[in-house]
Amino acid sequence: MNIGTFIRLASNKVINHTQWYDRYWGGVIKFWHTNQFNLDCVNLGSNSGLYGFDYTQIEGVQGANWALGPQSLVHDFNILKNYFSYLKEGGTVFIPICPFSCLISRYNKESNLKYYTILHPATIIDFEDSERTKALSIMHYPFKAMPLYCIKQLMKDVIRKAIPSRKKKIDFVVDSNRVLTSWQKQFGITDLNASLSSQHAEEQIIRAATLHEMICFCRERKLKPVVVLLPMHPALVRQLSDSFRQHYIYDFIQKADIGDTPFIDGFEEKNYLNTDFRSSYLLNKQGAMKFTDQLCKRLSIGQENCF
Repeated sequence: MNIGTFIRLASNKVINHTQWYDRYWGGVIKFWHTNQFNLDCVNLGSNSGLYGFDYTQIEGVQGANWALGPQSLVHDFNILKNYFSYLKEGGTVFIPICPFSCLISRYNKESNLKYYTILHPATIIDFEDSERTKALSIMHYPFKAMPLYCIKQLMKDVIRKAIPSRKKKIDFVVDSNRVLTSWQKQFGITDLNASLSSQHAEEQIIRAATLHEMICFCRERKLKPVVVLLPMHPALVRQLSDSFRQHYIYDFIQKADIGDTPFIDGFEEKNYLNTDFRSSYLLNKQGAMKFTDQLCKRLSIGQENCF
């Protein structure tokens, strides 16, 4: 082995264990090492699911967090199609929805890149063979595929570790305004209390059909679907009016025709403190463990493993 090859291999090994590399892939690295079968439950989802579920300290429950951020319901469904066999018969599938899950989110090629490393080509949206080649190259040989980017990120890591960061106190009111402004800009909404535009109404029908299909997919494979709207900080909840909730969430659930599928309504979850949130929208690790533990107990998940 020559010195150049040694340096590349050593660099790849270091890079594979850095936080920035995991962030680059949007958290998808956990699927590269998936080897746990007979799971009691899994959750799908975007950022709310990614930060809102934590099974690590729940006794008797074998669970896995399959959420990636950002991610749409369609991507959730594609992950479920590829990995459902890791669940035991009768296992539970948590399907998190966001305040705007009923609308169609659009992602660029960079956001789509991660799916080439974990999904069957037939389940990758807008599949391109050149993108697959690019993704696998970065996956297996990151330093060779993007040397300058890797060097830059490694240097940032060194600087970040050398300079201790101060933990900022969150102003949840300010943060909730930021979150709402971002959502309105993303989806082109001027009035959150108004009825859906004709375009958004059409999108809601499409997304409701996706959610319905996901539920049917689970039931056909003897899995138990549960639709979940995760808890949010009161500062954000107060800004989401009854009118908004009806138009964007409850109408969406009704159109999806979820039948007797349980729906966990985060607006009704009141027993969370400031210390349970990393932002007005997302739970932190403490909040995630609390929520996941309460949810598993409520649905009697894993209790048969305790006997």
